[in-house]
Amino acid sequence: MWYWYDRLEAGLAIALLGGTSLTMLASSTARAIGQPFAGGAEFAQFLFIWTAVLGADITLRHGGQVRIDALLVRLPLAWQRLITGSCLSLMLVFLAMLAWYGFPLAFSNWQRPMGVAGLSYGYITLALPVGALLMILSLVRRIATKGVVLSLVPDDDIVKEAQ
Repeated sequence: MWYWYDRLEAGLAIALLGGTSLTMLASSTARAIGQPFAGGAEFAQFLFIWTAVLGADITLRHGGQVRIDALLVRLPLAWQRLITGSCLSLMLVFLAMLAWYGFPLAFSNWQRPMGVAGLSYGYITLALPVGALLMILSLVRRIATKGVVLSLVPDDDIVKEAQ
C-alpha cells in the first residue's frame, strides 16, 4: 500500500511542478505576443505552493531535512535516543499545531477570491494543514520503520556493510 501511496504523491508533485512551469511559459508567451493570460501567475503560484508542500513531505519521508549532528553522533546511544526523541516530539507537536490552526484558517478563507484567477484563496491556505498531516504520517512511518535514532538520518547516509 505504501508503495502506491509514495508513487502517487511523487507523481502528483511532478505533475504540479510541470503545471507550474507550463503555466508560467504560457503566461509569459501570451504576454510577449500581446495577449496576456489573466491569472496565469496566480495559478502558477497555487500550483507551486502545493508542489512545495508535497516536496517537503517527500523530502522528510526520505530523511532529507537539514540535520546538524556533529555533536549528537559522539554521544552515547541513550543520549542520542533522548535528544532525537525530543526533536521528533517537537516536530510532531509543531506539525499538529499547523494542522490544528491551519484548517480553520483555510475554511475561513474559502470565500476570498485569489486575484483575477477566480480561485478560492482557501485552496492555497489548505496546503499548509494538509502538508502538515502528510508530514506527521511520514514521521510516524520513519519512526516505525527506522527507530528513533535513525528516523532523521537521510536514507542515502545509511551504509550497509558488505559481508
